[in-house]
Amino acid sequence: MDASVLLLPALLGAGAIGTGLARRHQARQLIHLLDARSTSVAELLELQRTVADQIGAGSFSERVKLSGEMVCKEPLTAPWSGEPCVAFKDSTTALLEVREERTSTDQEGNTKTDVYWERREDTISTLERRCSFELRQGQQRLRLDPEGAELELEPVFSEMSPASSPDTFNTRQLGIRREEAVLRPTGMAFVVAECSDASGALTLQAPSEQGMFVVRRGSEAEFSRNIRRWRRIWTVSTWVLTVAAALSGLLIAL
Repeated sequence: MDASVLLLPALLGAGAIGTGLARRHQARQLIHLLDARSTSVAELLELQRTVADQIGAGSFSERVKLSGEMVCKEPLTAPWSGEPCVAFKDSTTALLEVREERTSTDQEGNTKTDVYWERREDTISTLERRCSFELRQGQQRLRLDPEGAELELEPVFSEMSPASSPDTFNTRQLGIRREEAVLRPTGMAFVVAECSDASGALTLQAPSEQGMFVVRRGSEAEFSRNIRRWRRIWTVSTWVLTVAAALSGLLIAL
């Protein structure tokens, strides 16, 4: 049997595994979101003082979720767009076509080689920076350290420039794309994080163990709906790909 006929069920099976892992990730995200306790900045500050008085400073830690206004006294400046921000990510990508050969053999034993050009993207460089800021509710503020957080960045810059290197026998250079996305230092944010005073100051930060650390726009309800929607999409995709892989394997066997 020509091994190439097994390629389709193998690809479908790999796709089913990939979508299954994505579905499981969304399920874990929902569990972490539901496990975090809804609270306020004022309540967290009071709880930390109580725990510090009873047990000692550095003993408070809890997984929480809350919304507040972002405040940053010394924001970063995104290098390409010049936008003030608390986080930015720059990426430079080479767009190219790569020469590929595909050899096939028919039932009579004749061999044929087809040449085609496959479009690819090659990341040349990435640059990411973050700085701490505060989450404010009324007159109360709480420091947030964004290291390790899943941030909702907003695209603010995209530019295409001509290729900087000549074509070769195996590659065609299409151009260079530069993109930049930022998290602006103002506006409301919804946060799921661990709140701890282990660093000496009460801070919203990455969990010391497994857990969710998210800074995004919008509300908890919108975030929850988005997770549930993607979980349904990945579930359906997994079942469709699994059935398709099984049917294609059965047809080959027959």
